[in-house]
Amino acid sequence: MFKGIYTAIITPFRNGKVDEKKFEELLIGQRNAGIKGVIPCGTTGEFLYLSEEEQQQIIEISVSVCKGKAKVIPGTATLSIKETIAKTQEAQKKGADGVLIVTPWYIKPSQESLYKYYKEVAENVDLPIIIYNNPSRTGVDISLETMEKLSSYKNIQGYKDSSSNLQRTTEFKCRLGNRFSLLAGNDDPLAAYLAMGGDGGILGISNLIPQTLTHLMEAWETGDLKTFRDIWEKIFPLMTALYLESIPYPLKYAMTLVHGVSPETRLPFGPLRESTQKAIERELENLGLWKPLASVRER
Repeated sequence: MFKGIYTAIITPFRNGKVDEKKFEELLIGQRNAGIKGVIPCGTTGEFLYLSEEEQQQIIEISVSVCKGKAKVIPGTATLSIKETIAKTQEAQKKGADGVLIVTPWYIKPSQESLYKYYKEVAENVDLPIIIYNNPSRTGVDISLETMEKLSSYKNIQGYKDSSSNLQRTTEFKCRLGNRFSLLAGNDDPLAAYLAMGGDGGILGISNLIPQTLTHLMEAWETGDLKTFRDIWEKIFPLMTALYLESIPYPLKYAMTLVHGVSPETRLPFGPLRESTQKAIERELENLGLWKPLASVRER
């Protein structure tokens, strides 16, 4: 069962290449903060703009640093079922603890096509699979009925939800009980998602403040709702600022200020509007994570 906070980790670049040293440093920070796991090669990790060799490199580093201390659940989705299966099998060989597979994008498959896609993956791999539903980016919304059909496959164990349908979370619990781990896919609805029956989240903001998110989840699990509310209200403005433009570039800018990551992304991500940069800087300063003197815009 996947439960708690997982980090959709960024891919740091330097001079056009994956910055291995910085990536290891970020993973160690996640591991030491008590994050349940990391998701490399996801949307936040700019997976569409990573070569196959870079993706394998990133998975290897993640397993090397985190194995046995935090789960490693790489994204392995492609538009080709053969390639998705091959990438998932390779992730298993490298020691991954599971995989995250987003619904095929752009082609807008039917629900029956989605069922057959995930069915074929499940029948050809042994790793636990988290199905990732992100209709605003993929153009398709996997239905509760399709997930119910897929529930017969024991290695399909999680559902990452980046839709805006919080009601579905409770519907899942009512119809399927604890058959799937239900994980929020966006940062800002996490509190509501947990209240509606969710088990945790795969988040971006935990790149920046993993210890804070660990404490937030601990407060929820122990029923300390006052502490949960206090932390949530404190970090919510930063969450909002990080979504002013398409992820991951706002997050990567914040990581540059707080963790010394190079601001490099791969087009078409970036550059940020100055107003977005200022909003992020203001919220980081309010949380005591950054001081204006360190602004990358002044370097």
